[in-house]
Amino acid sequence: MRNLKKPFLLFIQILLIALAAGAAGASEITVIATVDKNEATLDDYIILKISVQGTREEPALPALPDFRIQSRGSSSQFRIINGQMSSAVEYNYILYPQKAGTFTIGPFAVKHKGSKVKSKPITVKISKTTPQAKQSEDIFVVAEVDNENPYHYEEIIYRFKFYRRVKVANARLTESPAFEGFLTEDLGKEKEYQKVINGQTYLVTELRQALFPTKTGVLKIEPSTLQCDVVVKKRGRRRGFFDDPFFDDSFFGFSETVPKILRTSPITVMVKTLPTAGKPAGFKNLVGEFSLNGKLSTRKLEVGESVTLTLTLAGIGNLKNQQTLDIQGLQNFKVYDDKPVFETQLKGGKVGGKLVLKKALVPLTEGQLQIPPVTVSYFNPSSGSYTSLKAGPYLLDVVPSSDDEKFQVVESVKKSGIKQEVKILGHDILPVHTSLEALSARRLRPLSLTAALFFLLPVIGFVCTFSIKRSRERLEQDRGLIRFKQAHKRFSKALPLIKSALTQDDPLFYQRASKALKDFIGDKLNIAGSALTPKELERRLPEYNVPAETVKAVTDILEFFDSGQFGFTKHSVEEREAVFKSMKKMINSLNRKIKRK
Repeated sequence: MRNLKKPFLLFIQILLIALAAGAAGASEITVIATVDKNEATLDDYIILKISVQGTREEPALPALPDFRIQSRGSSSQFRIINGQMSSAVEYNYILYPQKAGTFTIGPFAVKHKGSKVKSKPITVKISKTTPQAKQSEDIFVVAEVDNENPYHYEEIIYRFKFYRRVKVANARLTESPAFEGFLTEDLGKEKEYQKVINGQTYLVTELRQALFPTKTGVLKIEPSTLQCDVVVKKRGRRRGFFDDPFFDDSFFGFSETVPKILRTSPITVMVKTLPTAGKPAGFKNLVGEFSLNGKLSTRKLEVGESVTLTLTLAGIGNLKNQQTLDIQGLQNFKVYDDKPVFETQLKGGKVGGKLVLKKALVPLTEGQLQIPPVTVSYFNPSSGSYTSLKAGPYLLDVVPSSDDEKFQVVESVKKSGIKQEVKILGHDILPVHTSLEALSARRLRPLSLTAALFFLLPVIGFVCTFSIKRSRERLEQDRGLIRFKQAHKRFSKALPLIKSALTQDDPLFYQRASKALKDFIGDKLNIAGSALTPKELERRLPEYNVPAETVKAVTDILEFFDSGQFGFTKHSVEEREAVFKSMKKMINSLNRKIKRK
C-alpha cells in the first residue's frame, strides 16, 4: 500500500491540474468594475474595484483627469462551482476627486487574443462641501486671508487651518497653492491651539504665509489639499471593557485607519492699483510702514581717509524689494558700496525686516564738504497716502593730509573740476661751469669791452637762453630715462614689505601694493604715480601699445586694493596671495611691453 500511495497522489494532482487548465481555457473572460458609492464630496474618496476573470492580464486604466488615483494592490480568488473551476483577480484603487461635477469612470479593458474585453462605465457625482457642513464634521480644513482687497504690493496673511476632534495619522499636504501673482514669505513654524465651535473642542494646526500681490486685478489662490488617515473603531466589535479610549490604538487591534482627503475652497483676491495722486518721484513700489536712520562714523578726517555712512531702513512690508539707497551729488567723493544686509523680522504677525547699507566715502578734496540727504518714499495702506523719509544732509570737515608719504588713491580735483598735468617748476642741481678760462687772468679794456657787449648782448642772450633750454630738456630726458630703467628694480625692492603685510588683517598690504604698482607705472611713463587713477590708466597705457586685456587687469587689481583699504569687503589670505602673484606677473609683462617714447 505504501508503494501505491505516492503514484496515486501524483495521479490525482496531475488530474486536477489538467481539469483546472481546461476550465481556465474554457472559461469566459469578464471584466467587472464597481465603486463603494456613486455620490461623494470633494472631501471624500471613492474605492474602485476591478475584477478580471479568466485571465491575469491587468486592466488598462483610461485617463481620469478629474481624479487622483492611488493603487491599493490586488488579490486572487479561486472557485469551484458544480465541478467547474474559475479564477479571478481583483484590482483595488482609491479615487480622490479634484473638482465638483458629474463624471463617467471607465470603461476598463483587458486584451485577449487580439480583442478587448471591457467593463461597463460607472457614473459618479461629486459635490462641494459648504463651510457650514465642514464645521459639523469631526475633521475639516479651511483657508483664508486677512484682506481680500489689498493694494498693489501690500502684505496680506494667508492661513491654512486643520481642524480635528478625532485621532489622525500620517497627515500631509499633498497639494499647495502656487500663489501665482504673489511674492511669498514663510512666517515660521506651524502653530497648534484649541478652538471651540458649536460647543465642540477642536485641535487646530495653523500654517501662515505672507503674500505680496505683484499684479493688480483679480487674483485666485488655488485650494490646498490635505490627506490623512482617520483612526476609527472596527465595525462589529462588541462594547465592553475594551471601549476605553486607551484601547483605541491600532496596536491592540481594536481600531483601524480610514484614508481621508480634505480640500479648502479657492480664494479670490481683488488687488487695487496704487493711487497716482501724490506719488513721489523715484517711488520704488515700497508699500507698508517704515523708518529711516543714518549715521556717520566721523565728522572730521584728512584727505585720503574714509568715512562710513550707515543707512538703516526698517519696518513692515515688502522691504526685500528695496535693495539699495541712492545718494545724488557725490562728485567730490569716491564711493565704495558694501553688500546690503537684510534681516527678516516679524511684528504683529506680519513680516518685515531691517535693511542696512554701508557706504565708504573717500573725499577727493579738502574743505567743508556736504553729503546730500538720502530720501526714501513709501505708500502707507493704513492712511492711503504716500510718505517720504529723509536722512541727512551731513557736513564733513576735510583737512589736508598730515603725512606726505601716506598712500593716496584720490584724484587731484580743482574747483573747476578739471584735472591738470604735473609740471616741473625747477631742479635741485644747477648747471656747473667746467671751463678753465673762467680762472685765467685778463686785462680789461673798458671802451672796447663796452662796445663789444653792446653789439654782442642780443647774440649772447639768445645763445644763453637756447643753451639753458637745451640743458634743461636734456636733464629732464635723462631723469625720465633713469626712472624708466630703474622702475622694475624699485618695484622689486618694495616686494618684501608688501609680502610681510600679506597675512595681516589691516589695510597695510593694500596700501603698499597699490603704491608700488602706481610708482612702477609712473616711472615707466615718467609721470607722478600717486596721481594715477583707473580712468587715467585706461587713457595712457594704450598710448604705449599696452593691450586692452592687460589694461583691464591693471585697473582690476587697483580696484581690488582700493576696496580692501576703503571698502567693506573682507578678502581672505588666499585671495590676497593670488592677487599678489598676478600683480608680479603683470609687472613683468608691462616691463617688457612698455617702450620709451
